[in-house]
Amino acid sequence: MAELRLENSIIDDRYLVDRCLSRGSYAEVFLAFDQRRSDEALIIKALNSSLQGTLDSDLERTLVENFQNEAIALDKVRHPNIIRRLGHGTASDLESVPFHYLLLEYMPGGDLLKLCNRRPLTLDQTLFYFQQISEALAYAHACQVIHRDIKPNNLLLSADQKTVKIADFGVAKIATDNAGEITRVGTNVYAPPEHHPESEADELGERLTPSADVYSLAKTIYTAMTGRAPRQFSRQPISELPRELSAEPWGGMLAAVLKRATETRVADRYQSIQDFWEEIARLRLGDSDQVRLAEDDEATIVRSRLSATSSVVLPAMQPDFHALAATTSHLPNHHPRIVVELPKKFTAPAPEEFKTAVDPAQNRGAADTRVLGSESVQKPAAKPAVATRRMLPRLRFNFKSEWLRWAFILFLVAAFFGLAASTYYHFADQRGGGSLLGIFQAKEGAIAGALNVNLRSEPNGAVLVVLPAGTRVRIIEERGPWSRVKVLQWVGAPPEDAADTGWVGTQFVKLD
Repeated sequence: MAELRLENSIIDDRYLVDRCLSRGSYAEVFLAFDQRRSDEALIIKALNSSLQGTLDSDLERTLVENFQNEAIALDKVRHPNIIRRLGHGTASDLESVPFHYLLLEYMPGGDLLKLCNRRPLTLDQTLFYFQQISEALAYAHACQVIHRDIKPNNLLLSADQKTVKIADFGVAKIATDNAGEITRVGTNVYAPPEHHPESEADELGERLTPSADVYSLAKTIYTAMTGRAPRQFSRQPISELPRELSAEPWGGMLAAVLKRATETRVADRYQSIQDFWEEIARLRLGDSDQVRLAEDDEATIVRSRLSATSSVVLPAMQPDFHALAATTSHLPNHHPRIVVELPKKFTAPAPEEFKTAVDPAQNRGAADTRVLGSESVQKPAAKPAVATRRMLPRLRFNFKSEWLRWAFILFLVAAFFGLAASTYYHFADQRGGGSLLGIFQAKEGAIAGALNVNLRSEPNGAVLVVLPAGTRVRIIEERGPWSRVKVLQWVGAPPEDAADTGWVGTQFVKLD
């Protein structure tokens, strides 16, 4: 598997790549920081057609078309509950492997699958999140875009987990009509029969309509409310609910709504997201209240309508991707730009001015990694190096001499204090505990940089417990890239019998 080498580099003198968040079949997702926007976090979704090994030219062309299709679809459906596309480009990584990329909005709150795996959603939580999702899908359908891959892990949450947005429009269908062959795409558990990847092309003879997203949305609701995927109902209607849901006053109605939404035949389902949402929204009343209202001829019944609002953000420039050659030198009409590989210990996002001055003679060697084009404004390839505001004072210096001198001094200072702290803590710990406050002011901060961080028994040791992002900790010892911390305040309720002291990667502790 040929993974892209992008970590710890700056693309196009602007995007500082922090780390890879995930890898799919043909794409890699990286967390990066936009230095022209105050280190704003964003996502770089990179198309890597070599992840599954060598592929033929036809498949590569299809993957590139799907990647461009995602950009076009996202521009058509600008909505508050759909991930925003911020830009695009074509580059080569630090090993000169070319790739296309999309710049996307970053949602730090994780996805709905992780949320409901921890604890199934209540009815109120389900209605809260799925009203937002339904409004986004209704707007997308009005723009003649069918998502075709709605599932819990494609529904991303904001940091406060109050906003949910639909992501991954890579297999979305953009059409003015439903003519033509239906491509077999989607996820096994959630895809409807008419475009299920395991269905035969002429198995049902159905046409693709917005009800395909209704089907996937209904099965996603099942997962959200039960905490488990409806695998037993793959390509089948949801015929029953778990006992804990069936026992609720609204359990019977929920079962009926989900069954109709997941019928095999398109004509038997809800034909629009609005129709489906109206039935889901009525669950708040419960079966007994529904019967009472039906018997009361004078009762006024108000059904929840979906908002048709859309975002006013102007669409980004449309990309024009094409199949890439084996090396960047074969691509015509490109404007090479240097991708800077940062020092290995550099972890913090750099400000806009940080550029590495590259010697032209060195540029012909291993550092000759290039960006072939992007939407960003073209600038001179190199400027005098400037120390980052998070590492050193804002002083200009010679990269080859002053930078190394300052780095060496900082290394010696850090080594001295680290040795002193480790020695003190070693003897204090032997006396049955202690604190470093007697020598240094305690370092406190919060877990950041990842949704969950492992607390280990020792560096690279066994995992004791998982710390959620935002957990307050105090550093009590530092050893190279590892820090021994004590948990001060958990995010949410701590796990039963959870350890409160252990080792984490230093890069995951954001100090106050």
